[in-house]
Amino acid sequence: MIALSIILAIVLTASFFIIRNLIVKNERLEDFISKQSEAINVCDKRLKELDDKGIFYADDQIGFFFKEVQKIQDALNEFTLK
Repeated sequence: MIALSIILAIVLTASFFIIRNLIVKNERLEDFISKQSEAINVCDKRLKELDDKGIFYADDQIGFFFKEVQKIQDALNEFTLK
């Protein structure tokens, strides 16, 4: 009976530290994802500000590059927090 109590105490203590470690890692990842989402939103806003008049989009030489950058930004927008 004493051996079972000791084993149970060890398992309970180990579980506590494991769960605490996982919670800390989860919080770090949530902060990282939040910062990434903010960065993506800022980039999207800046890209829209750059071409608010449609000058880059309409130019033949720069237009192709700008359209590709917009495609990349659209793909990144899928990873933002909603």
